[in-house]
Amino acid sequence: MKTQNENNVNVPAHAHYIGVDVAKATLDAHRFPQNTSKQFTNTPEGWKQFLQWIKDEPPTLVLCEATGGYEKNFVITLADADVPFRVVNPARVRDFAKSHGILAKTDTLDAKVLAKFAAERRLEPQKLQDETQRQLKELAGWRRQLVKAKTRHRNQLEHASNKMVIKGTKLLIKQIEQQIAKVEAELNQLIDNDPQLSTLNDILLSIPGIGQEVARTLIVELPDLGSGDPAKLCSLAGVVPFNCDSGLFRGKRRIYGGRAALRTVLYMAALSAVKCVKADNVFRQLYLRITATKPHKVGIVAVMHKMIIIAHSMVKNNEKWQNKMFKKITEN
Repeated sequence: MKTQNENNVNVPAHAHYIGVDVAKATLDAHRFPQNTSKQFTNTPEGWKQFLQWIKDEPPTLVLCEATGGYEKNFVITLADADVPFRVVNPARVRDFAKSHGILAKTDTLDAKVLAKFAAERRLEPQKLQDETQRQLKELAGWRRQLVKAKTRHRNQLEHASNKMVIKGTKLLIKQIEQQIAKVEAELNQLIDNDPQLSTLNDILLSIPGIGQEVARTLIVELPDLGSGDPAKLCSLAGVVPFNCDSGLFRGKRRIYGGRAALRTVLYMAALSAVKCVKADNVFRQLYLRITATKPHKVGIVAVMHKMIIIAHSMVKNNEKWQNKMFKKITEN
């Protein structure tokens, strides 16, 4: 049985959704379709009050946006209390609001939009990553920032002429390199200490072209590798070409979106894999077959796509790289 509300959204009987706009200091919550709102502080006391607010009428789903980490502890609190939740990309919600003609943006209004978005799309709850995965993700993000800082200082060093600037910049680069080494050691230690992740890491490292950094990134950015939908995994990596057609016009297919950090390391892995001239190198064979008629980057993207499909199959079957296993895969 479904009920029709004033917003013309069919909601199953007894189902209701809560949108939460997360800010640094506050949580603006809105129930849908009841259309009631309440504000809480984004503190342990505020999270406790929120759980008390929903206690008598548990929601079908609590939806909030990824806000650069301000939502992290609130979401952990929801998971610990067995409250169904989901965190979404803010761009999806903003596009949804625009499609409904909602151009204004306030915390209260954003909470309403989030609740309506959850109800209209019937979003499913997500699982919270375990502590090891959360630590890996945070450390991997910190490593990327350090690498960017190192690159920036190196570029500045090329144009520096003042002795003090040169000396100081070299010192900064050395300190950053030391930090990167410590972070990588911690990442490797976390993976080695987890039997499941250690096995996954060994499987990924057995694939031609995949080194430690690529394997770590796959572990962090694609936790569903081996269990999820391979098509969705490729989409998350941003290696699925999208059509660009209109009427009689047929544009070039282009990859779009996805997780930039994952796509970057996969690109480097693909470049490495296609350079290997061994006769049984399936990635090079695929690359040469495609680039015989299409541009270089099309071949590289195809190799990136194939890497994910093969990695997914290997992890699913808990087997290391055995080239003969994948002859049928590469022929498809």
